[in-house]
Amino acid sequence: MWYWILNIAIGLWVLNDARTRKVENAIGWALGTCLLMIIFLLYYLAKRNLKAGEIREGGTAWNLIKSFAVFWTLLMTTAGIAGMVSAGKVVTDAGSEAAQAGAAIGTALGLGMIGGLWFVVLVGALVLGLFLKKSSQVEKGPTGALAGDLNSGNEETVLQWK
Repeated sequence: MWYWILNIAIGLWVLNDARTRKVENAIGWALGTCLLMIIFLLYYLAKRNLKAGEIREGGTAWNLIKSFAVFWTLLMTTAGIAGMVSAGKVVTDAGSEAAQAGAAIGTALGLGMIGGLWFVVLVGALVLGLFLKKSSQVEKGPTGALAGDLNSGNEETVLQWK
């Protein structure tokens, strides 16, 4: 149940953000985020129109991986906290000291697995991102429909190559 509540909340944020940035098909982005948050949210963050003063560097692939790294860290932190809360209940409900010790050891192993999984996936994603990063590609806002407001209908993305 919490998964759908989280996805709907983030979908509503995407809808609001897409409307303020004048993104085409804002409702589609919001619905996609509600159904498949990890895919649509990361792609939306990498491709949304930039407001005046905002800068996006490295290209689409780098921005996808950068957003994934942040999302993965939040997800694994949440999993670790949920694991500690659940393990705390098991330890307090254990009938003997041996059961409590076993639960504590299991908690340590579980948190170690979560930390190891977080680290391996994060390092892999960031190494891949470094290979895909286009350091010469810099987008400066406003872009898309927001650029059209300033340039009387010109909706081209502003790219600057170093």
